Amino acid sequence: MIKRTPWTIFNVFPLMVLWLAMVVAGCSTISDDEPELVERVKVGDAVPSFTVNIVGPEGQEGTFSTTRLTGTTVIVFFNTSCKDCQRDLPLLNQYYLQHKDEPDFRMLAISREENEESVAAYWAANGLLIPYSPQEDRRIYNLFATSIIPRIYFCRDGIVTRIDIEKFSINGDGAEEEGGGSGSRRYRSFDDDEDEEEDY
Repeated sequence: MIKRTPWTIFNVFPLMVLWLAMVVAGCSTISDDEPELVERVKVGDAVPSFTVNIVGPEGQEGTFSTTRLTGTTVIVFFNTSCKDCQRDLPLLNQYYLQHKDEPDFRMLAISREENEESVAAYWAANGLLIPYSPQEDRRIYNLFATSIIPRIYFCRDGIVTRIDIEKFSINGDGAEEEGGGSGSRRYRSFDDDEDEEEDY
């Protein structure tokens, strides 16, 4: 006969603590071997140098490079299985639609450890139009940080002017915030005031 352990506060409490920790951590634990958080790019830094293949709003393919960035550039890191990313991607899409026709504006969403098939399916199912670059590893992501998504980097002429971490604000309010619970990490500075191939 199997002896069952009764559910008591003593064996339920550790499970409750674990669940609460996962909620507070947002999407910092997509994988079990998530590294300790290191911020490699901060407000005022130059955008790291990289080039990636991208898929545009109509499915057209092109490239994105940070070697000759001018104007306003927004770089988003995400994974579609991340709840915080699922919450923010529609807002980011709205932001993209508001600014996409501005001549000096570019925006790109870069997946972290997610393949093209998965990203394309999510984009189609949710009507997203932000140009994206599916990355199955962390090579590009690790140039910016080691943990936590979503991450949104606002840049002007190749210099980072604002970083939203875990929560995107379409109005850009709440300057210089840090802490205060999940989704409130945010850094901003100074005035919030290209590649020529397939310029999305």
